[in-house]
Amino acid sequence: MRTIVVLLVAVIVAVAGWWGIYQFWTRVWPEQPGAQLAFFLLLFLTLTCTLVPLAAILNHRFAPKHVPPSPWRILRHSAWGALCLTSFAWLQTYRAFNLGFAFIVALIIVAIEVYILRMGSDS
Repeated sequence: MRTIVVLLVAVIVAVAGWWGIYQFWTRVWPEQPGAQLAFFLLLFLTLTCTLVPLAAILNHRFAPKHVPPSPWRILRHSAWGALCLTSFAWLQTYRAFNLGFAFIVALIIVAIEVYILRMGSDS
């Protein structure tokens, strides 16, 4: 799968996702069963697709030249960023978000990514 195809699909899904979040925000009450879970799943999907172009640019700029570009790495990096931001939003709903939690969550995600790179399964 080529990177340009991943970028095009990600932009289309991101636009649809932000429209979906707007519709969700204006039409669904938080007390409805499953509303919070559906919101965070939609937020994760939307943020993942929104971060794909940024991850592609950063991977193109900072990846070593001998490493071939991989759309799966770009998707993985954008999913890590979306997981981080979605967990921050979830912590904020319970008023438990602070810089300490943000630092710990980001550090855990960086440690997992370093572990993935050290194991050599970067595809």
